[in-house]
Amino acid sequence: MKKIIIAIAAIFTISCSTDKRSASLVLDSLQCLMCSVNVEESLLSLKGVKNIKVDLKNRSGLVVYNANVIDLSAIEEKITSIGYSVNGKPANKIAYEKLEICCKKPKDN
Repeated sequence: MKKIIIAIAAIFTISCSTDKRSASLVLDSLQCLMCSVNVEESLLSLKGVKNIKVDLKNRSGLVVYNANVIDLSAIEEKITSIGYSVNGKPANKIAYEKLEICCKKPKDN
């Protein structure tokens, strides 16, 4: 009986393990509070993303995620797919064009 309990505990521990990681994001295309909210909400909708803090003033962010579920490239892809550049990766042009005027860089308005 003791061996069964130990085996169950080991399986539970392994299955619940997380590889919690954090990554800095360079979000140089952010222009307004709406941009920040768009990025935060879109990332929080991804399975495996635990937390996201966007700093509009510094145009940066910090994302905490479970690397067993999602990787940084998928997080970056999500951001670019909604029209924002991240970590040197350009925004999806079609998504960028659909952003509100306040979310576009002044030279593009």
